Amino acid sequence: MHLLTAAQQDRLRHLARRSPAFIGMRVVVHDDHVEVTHPESLVLGFESLSAALAGAPAGQWPELVDEHFRRIIAHGTADRSDVEGPTEAVLQRTYPHLALSDSEASEVASYADEITPGLLRVLAFDRPDVIVTMTDEDVRRHGYDRLYDAGMENLAKEVPDRCVEVDGVYYLRGSDYVASLVLIIPWVIEAVTGVADAPYGALVAMPARDQFIFHVIRDRDTAGVLAALDEVGQLAAECYANSAYQLSSLVYWWRPMPVGALEIVGYHNGAGVVTDYSDDFEDVLFTVGLN
Repeated sequence: MHLLTAAQQDRLRHLARRSPAFIGMRVVVHDDHVEVTHPESLVLGFESLSAALAGAPAGQWPELVDEHFRRIIAHGTADRSDVEGPTEAVLQRTYPHLALSDSEASEVASYADEITPGLLRVLAFDRPDVIVTMTDEDVRRHGYDRLYDAGMENLAKEVPDRCVEVDGVYYLRGSDYVASLVLIIPWVIEAVTGVADAPYGALVAMPARDQFIFHVIRDRDTAGVLAALDEVGQLAAECYANSAYQLSSLVYWWRPMPVGALEIVGYHNGAGVVTDYSDDFEDVLFTVGLN
């Protein structure tokens, strides 16, 4: 809870003790988590809650604390017979999925990895009405490698049949897994554009979980890359502001293998795109201008 002062941490623990979310339960409030001992056995950490409270007015804290614990408890106590069923059936409904680092996903999935600051890659189980983040216990039960491999195959089927393209900027919208297509971006580039190789990478944005934007960086096109950066930034900001399923308003550079990482290169501040990229990305701009 390093984001909070000592006095704020004390207040958080006080609010946790009196939260109506725990009515009918036995709980023990520790320094950095709440332990539910009856009727379920749950451990609810404070990390993501502390991050949310740090930027919120003091008057909103009781509501935020109660809503946070209700959501986490509902996730931990819901009927999980389908997720706990035969592995072969679970594999058919498994997807890699993007989640916010300060969301409840971080509380139940310690196996999750941060693909870029603020965004986690988790494994999700698809239900008709909700996406369930697989817990550590789910992963132990079915095996991480099997779940991940099956999830990647399932994700490849989520590329929308149609997309919008303007000046090399592609906008995809579809299921709640479309933003997660960034995890298989080389395959998506080839499937959507026909380009089999992207040696300089691509500009990408994941403004909401059902939306994905990208632009492939090409030779002899420095001006085109900068124009695309502006277009992707503006589009990402608009989509992010208008979505109920927000992920990130930032523009990233997907670096091709062997790096294979996402690096922030800019964002739209309302007046225009503010660039903030590394020497490596600047070198790419210089290289594609020469070739």
